[in-house]
Amino acid sequence: MKKNKILVVLLGMFIVSPVVSQDLLRIDEAIKITVEKNYDVRIGKNNTNISNIERGLLNKGYLPKVSVSGGVNYADETQNVTFADGTSTKVNNAITESYNASLTAEYTIFDGLERKFNAKRNDENFNLKKIEERQLIENTIVSLYDTYYNVAYQKQITDNLLLNIENSKDRLERAKRKLKYGQGTKLDELNAQVDLNNDSISYESAYKDYKNLKRNLNLLLGRDVNQEYNIDTTVVFSEKLNEDQILESAMSNNVRSILNQQNVLLSELEIKINKAKFLPKVNGSASYNWNESKNPVTSFALNNESYGVNLGLSLSWNLFDGGKNRTKIRTSKITKQNREIELYKAQEELKTEVYNAYEDYSNKQFVLKAEDKNIITSELSFNKTQKQFTLGQVSAIEFRQAQINLFNARNNYAKAKYDLKIAEINLLQLAGILFE
Repeated sequence: MKKNKILVVLLGMFIVSPVVSQDLLRIDEAIKITVEKNYDVRIGKNNTNISNIERGLLNKGYLPKVSVSGGVNYADETQNVTFADGTSTKVNNAITESYNASLTAEYTIFDGLERKFNAKRNDENFNLKKIEERQLIENTIVSLYDTYYNVAYQKQITDNLLLNIENSKDRLERAKRKLKYGQGTKLDELNAQVDLNNDSISYESAYKDYKNLKRNLNLLLGRDVNQEYNIDTTVVFSEKLNEDQILESAMSNNVRSILNQQNVLLSELEIKINKAKFLPKVNGSASYNWNESKNPVTSFALNNESYGVNLGLSLSWNLFDGGKNRTKIRTSKITKQNREIELYKAQEELKTEVYNAYEDYSNKQFVLKAEDKNIITSELSFNKTQKQFTLGQVSAIEFRQAQINLFNARNNYAKAKYDLKIAEINLLQLAGILFE
C-alpha cells in the first residue's frame, strides 16, 4: 500500500519529464502552420483557384470556335437503268465513293455586351472567393488562438497541480517526522496522505485533458494528432486599443462588411447581364470545304470535286421571349435591394459587436489587474502560513486552505491572462486588422 502511494505521488513528475525536451510551439509558428496546412483553409484556397481559372481568357467567350470535320461514304450496288429511248441495262458492282472535309471557324462579333458583363462577373466572383478565403482564414486563426490558449491554460493548471503535489509531499513528510518524535498525531499523517492523493488524482485528470487539448490543436494545425510538442504559456499584449479607431477601421476593413459590399456589386452585374439580352447578336463564320465523289457509269458525271472558302454573317434578335428576361431583371433588382439592406444591417450589427467587444475587452483588463493583485496576496499569505505551519502556529487545515487559495489564484490569473488576449483578438478581427 505504501509503495502504491509513493508511485501516485511520483506519477506527475514521471509523466511530464519527456515534455521538457519537446519542441516549443509558439503562437506565431502555429499561425504559419495553420495557414499552410489546415484542412479547411486548403479547401478554401482551392476554391479560390477554381474561380481564378474560371475568369481566365479561355472562359471569357472572346475566342473563336474552330472545328474540323470529315467523312467518307462507300456504296456497292446493283443498278437497273432505263434510258430515255426505252432501252434498259443492268449494272453490277456500281460503286459510289464520296469524300469530304472542312475547317470551320465561328466568332461572335457582338452579343449585346453580355459577354463583357459575364467576364466582369467572373472577375468579381474571383474577388468574392478571395474575400471568403480571407474570412475563412481569419475565423480559423481566431479558433487557433482560442485552442492554443486553452492548451496553455491547461498546462498551467497541471504545473500548478505539480506544485500542490510538492507542497503536499512536504506536508506529509513533516507529519511523519512529527509522529515519529511524538509531536504529531496519526490523524495528521492520514489527512496529509489523503490531500496528497487527491492532488495526484487531480493532476492525472488535468493531464489527461491537457493531452486531449493538444490533439485538438494538432488537428487544427492539419498535422498528425499525436505529434508531441510543448506549449508557450507567455502572452504578449498589443498596446491598449482605442474604441473609436477600432470602430472606424471596422467600417472599412471588416471582412463581413466587405463581403456584403461585394454581393451588392454582383447583383448590379446580374442586372446588366439580363439587360444585355435585349440587344441583337451578330455572328460571323468562315470555312474551307473540300468534297469529292466517284460515281458509277450510270451517273451523269463519273467524278466530281469541289473545294473553296465559304463566309457567312448572321444576325439574331430575340424581340420577345414571353417575358422571361423582364422577370429576371425585376427579380434581380429586388435581390440587389435585399443585399443593400443586408449590407446596412451588417454595418449596424458590426457597430454593436464592436461596442460589446470593447466593453468585454475593458472588463478583461480590469479582471487581469485584480487577479494580479490576488496572486501577490495569495503568495504572501501562503508563504507566511507555510512558515507558521512549520513552527506549529497554524493547523494543517489552515495550511491546506492557504495552499488551495494560492492554487486558485494562480489558475484565475492564468485564465484572466488568456481571456484578455482572446478579447483583444476578437477586437482586431472585428476591425479587420487581425493580420497586421
